[in-house]
Amino acid sequence: MTGADHDPSLEHETVALVLAAGAGSRLGGVPKCLIRLGGLTLLDRQLAALAEVGIEHVKVVVGHHGDAIASHLHLINSRRPPQVLRNPTPGDDPADSLQLGLRSLVAMPERLLVLVSDLPLLGAPALRAALAAFDARDRRQHVLVPTVNGTPGHPAVLDAHACALLRNHSGGLRAWRRTQPEAVRLWATTDEAHVRDVDTPDDLARLAADTGLSVRLPSAPPSRDLPQCGIDNG
Repeated sequence: MTGADHDPSLEHETVALVLAAGAGSRLGGVPKCLIRLGGLTLLDRQLAALAEVGIEHVKVVVGHHGDAIASHLHLINSRRPPQVLRNPTPGDDPADSLQLGLRSLVAMPERLLVLVSDLPLLGAPALRAALAAFDARDRRQHVLVPTVNGTPGHPAVLDAHACALLRNHSGGLRAWRRTQPEAVRLWATTDEAHVRDVDTPDDLARLAADTGLSVRLPSAPPSRDLPQCGIDNG
């Protein structure tokens, strides 16, 4: 673990867990969270959105590209910089990264936001809406999952009970949801920010076209052909 000194006293509040351990293989093997949209990395944008809604305790799980992401986070000058957790065996399934993050908690928070790091449009309004929906849930429900046209998205929001259960559940949130449907609120929303990620060059081209902002890739092998739509293979 790296990052700020650990402060267990904050862990009864709201904590965010950002999953950033992926390889970015469909983009030629780049850390997707370090893609720049309009000059800011996707990770910078997420951290700013979390700070805007008052969430200062953030953990970032890295795996592939861990050194590059950790180095970038060290450049962030904030009162409470993110804590970096390293997943030694990252794969395509984020379940291990979720479990690693949950096991890093000294005490279970009242609300844990779990989100992947490649959601370029997920800003403070979407986070506020998800938290409000979570707070308005039936208290027999321990998890909120946003859905857009039936597609599950992020952030998932967990209460302390769900955090305690899932830290020892190897199948991750998706498998747990299938066995405990009554404990999950599927919150329907029309905001595509909850589900719109970037996995392919075409995704980046659409993002540049839709936002009118430049998209710049982090350093990567130079032999890839990417759609020219405001994308800079930097």
